[in-house]
Amino acid sequence: MTFLLWSVLAPISLVYEWCLIGLIVAVLAYYHFSWKNALSYWKDRQISGPKPIPIFGNVLSPVLKARPFVEMEWYNTYGKLFGVFNMDKPSLTVADPELVKQILVKDFHSFRNRRTGGGNHKIFSKIMFRARDDDWKRVRAIASPTFTSGKMKKMYALINHCCKDFLNNLDKDVTNGVNEVELKQLMGAYTMDVIASCAFATKTNTYADPNNPFTTQAAHLFNVPIWKGLLQMTLPTFIVTSNIYRKLVGGGSSTADFFVDFTRSIIKKRRDNKEKHNDFLQLLIDVERPEGDIREASDANEAHHVNEGKDEITADAEAFSN
Repeated sequence: MTFLLWSVLAPISLVYEWCLIGLIVAVLAYYHFSWKNALSYWKDRQISGPKPIPIFGNVLSPVLKARPFVEMEWYNTYGKLFGVFNMDKPSLTVADPELVKQILVKDFHSFRNRRTGGGNHKIFSKIMFRARDDDWKRVRAIASPTFTSGKMKKMYALINHCCKDFLNNLDKDVTNGVNEVELKQLMGAYTMDVIASCAFATKTNTYADPNNPFTTQAAHLFNVPIWKGLLQMTLPTFIVTSNIYRKLVGGGSSTADFFVDFTRSIIKKRRDNKEKHNDFLQLLIDVERPEGDIREASDANEAHHVNEGKDEITADAEAFSN
């Protein structure tokens, strides 16, 4: 029986071993060729810069020493224009005010895209931080008016109410004879309360209920385990963004689903009950493009000021909460 079991498992074990060896060889080959090209990238373009460390590039320097001091040293050594590496990705650092102005104003249409990020939920591609090209331009035009001083003042009452809850909680601690408080936890609860109130007009009551689903799910977004961060930094992009990696390591899809479902449920409730609130979500709902609205070609300019639908409202609301 033992011999029969071994005869079945041995080939399977051998296959897994060869797969693991193949994966290691593929990763090593990837780093070999990518770094072979990377080391000459800035040199070929006659741009100086600090020498990168294989795999990590120049990202360890700001970790070992405060970033402002590191960048000032690089500025003094290499001048107003120098090249660095974010892992194996080349990045150009510009410290010339006139050139910065040209990039951010005159030639901004060529530089508006940010780095592509992770995220295994389709809604992430619609967030303003992840949107690209004309999609980004339209989403930004939608979101920007919501941050005018007049509309921000409408949220003052929500923030003021959160402040009162914060002070009431402190008064309660003093009344109960508490001499010390965990400031990080207390301010975190206040911050979460403000975000939930201003983004979704929702009270989390984090002080009394730290296990509130909204609070715990938000914590999962920010408290990424160190080992996951190291994996994302060291492994090639094609591995980190693969479905296999996301299934094995996990990418916070359940957390994203929670906020997507949470936002959609609020939108549905407001529409069904014809409710209106002075929060960020309401501002996005107010500029949504009605379903069935067919836009003519002459309305291209209007497209920059209208939400295309529920997914974009949800994406922008989630971006605000992050």
